[in-house]
Amino acid sequence: MKMQAVITGGKVHDVGYRVFLLQRGLGLGFQKFSARNRVQGGAEQVVVQYEGDSGQVDALNSIIREEHPPDANVSDIVFEQYEGYVISTIDYMHMIQIEQLAKGIPAILSIDKKQDKMLEKMDCMLEKQDNMLEKQDNMLEKMDQMEGSITNEIRDLRTDMCSHFDRRLSTMEADIQQIKAKIGLI
Repeated sequence: MKMQAVITGGKVHDVGYRVFLLQRGLGLGFQKFSARNRVQGGAEQVVVQYEGDSGQVDALNSIIREEHPPDANVSDIVFEQYEGYVISTIDYMHMIQIEQLAKGIPAILSIDKKQDKMLEKMDCMLEKQDNMLEKQDNMLEKMDQMEGSITNEIRDLRTDMCSHFDRRLSTMEADIQQIKAKIGLI
């Protein structure tokens, strides 16, 4: 028994519908199966052709009526007897694999180009980060030099203050001795 189902909807292309149907057909044991996308009157359609015994056909008809890929938007399904040639499921699988590879290769190449651009940007960022680290190292070196200079200034100031206070203390002690001598405490 040969059948054709025409699935029409707002979104039946690019949602994995043909692979979805192929998987169901394989599960039912179809030896002859194919599906193709087309646009008819501005509407997206998936046209499915399959050949098998009446039990297989009825089961697939039921699946087509009741199931669809999650992102699909189906508005109509028409079933009709089919008189044309239906290719083998194996040949159809090869065709769909080639088609999926043809879709996938440009996507992979696009990802590869974007990755190259990202790597270039990362290299630029790393270069800027290296420059910032170099500036930070220079700044830390200058801070170390300033710390040494400030420490030396504090040490010199301390030495100056100590010698100044020592002189003042010596002068005060001498003055106290003179006052004591004048008032007779010594």
